Amino acid sequence: MEVKTNLKQVFLPERLKEARESRGLTIRELASEIGLNTHQALSKYENGKSIPPADVLLRIMNHLRFPYNYFFGEELTSQSDQIVFFRSKANTTVKLKKIHEIQITWLIKIFNSLEKTLEFPDSDLPDPLISNKDYFSPTDFKTIEDLALKTRRQWNLNNGPITDITHLFEKHGIVVSIVKSNTASIDACSMWEGSKLFILIGNERATPSRIKFTLAHELGHYLLHQEVKKEDFNKKEVYNRIEDEANYFASSFLLPADTFSEELISHNLDYYLLLKKRWQVSIQAMIFRSKELNIINEHQAAYLWKQIAKKGWRTKEPCDDQLIIEEPSLLKDAIELLVSHQVKSKKQLCNEFNLDPEDIASIANLPIDYFDDNKALGKLITFKRKR
Repeated sequence: MEVKTNLKQVFLPERLKEARESRGLTIRELASEIGLNTHQALSKYENGKSIPPADVLLRIMNHLRFPYNYFFGEELTSQSDQIVFFRSKANTTVKLKKIHEIQITWLIKIFNSLEKTLEFPDSDLPDPLISNKDYFSPTDFKTIEDLALKTRRQWNLNNGPITDITHLFEKHGIVVSIVKSNTASIDACSMWEGSKLFILIGNERATPSRIKFTLAHELGHYLLHQEVKKEDFNKKEVYNRIEDEANYFASSFLLPADTFSEELISHNLDYYLLLKKRWQVSIQAMIFRSKELNIINEHQAAYLWKQIAKKGWRTKEPCDDQLIIEEPSLLKDAIELLVSHQVKSKKQLCNEFNLDPEDIASIANLPIDYFDDNKALGKLITFKRKR
């Protein structure tokens, strides 16, 4: 009897590397933690020079928390030229960036799987700026300001504060996820497939005002930096410029020049604090914006920064706890819809996504134990009823 095999189903060494890097481990660390005598064997598995024996693969799966099928499948197409845009601190490690880079590919994978069954909002974004140049060319700030206003007009927004930017983004086809993280070094990263923008917020402990600015910043990258090549992106001066441009877009989008200028009738911190409650934007972002628009001069800005430092507001501003906490709901609602209507079970979804249940729950902004089978078993012991 002839045994049929799927020749496309092969061990994927890239997946082993991805799984290890997603947990922030080096080859030596993982080899030691799963009890391998030498890290060279693990290196050979990742380089495709040999396939791990069943017992070793089982140890890897259990330690890294990945299903068996994650390591097998059709051969992957390389995405090495695709840029992941980060909003992060200067001291962020390569290891930490890699974790978030992998997580955003999981976000895309989960969305693409759900989209086969469900109808999501169409991407309704302005056309990105295209220069048709083979090299990076800076965009002037006037053009960026116009693009921010164009985006507001296209989305039928007035020039006032944006109450819930997360819901606004999801409504216009942007996929947003806020994952739990043990670090505050990375605010967010973003990628896109065609006209579909994906944003992963990597610091759920950030203040609502910072998350709002971060989302607008990542939209700026999509609209301004479609043509940036990897070799240019890795140049410090180019990277600094595109970050400045994305920040300027975020400021222009959240604080439209005409309206914000009219409302800024005083330049002391107490008045900025009053405006923070209305615009849901940080005091520091508003001071930057005031300087951009020449509402305040260098000396006034310097004085305000000294006052902020003196009050200890650089890391924690007042009234952060009074701002609206925004949460993405698109993926959460999608999964709950499929489960509640019994279109697919939780187990089926986990198998389709081919990821650890806790990773899926984190990315989809579900309770971390949402896919836990034991949760649904119910309690076996109750009080006796009186007869």
